[in-house]
Amino acid sequence: MSQPDGQSTTLDNLLTESRTFPPSEEFAAQANASAELYEEAAADREAFWAKQAEQLHWDTRWSQVL
Repeated sequence: MSQPDGQSTTLDNLLTESRTFPPSEEFAAQANASAELYEEAAADREAFWAKQAEQLHWDTRWSQVL
């Protein structure tokens, strides 16, 4: 079904999608990121990304976390 401006109502429905699909326990168990990692990032975003940046090789070390 099309609207007068040519957009499909199906596409409009996708813009309001709110369902979630949690992973299986087996999938979550082998994931690289854990709930603790998300909590660490939420607690101090800049410190989290500074810690992540330290794991990379830098020819010139960064001086500011953005």
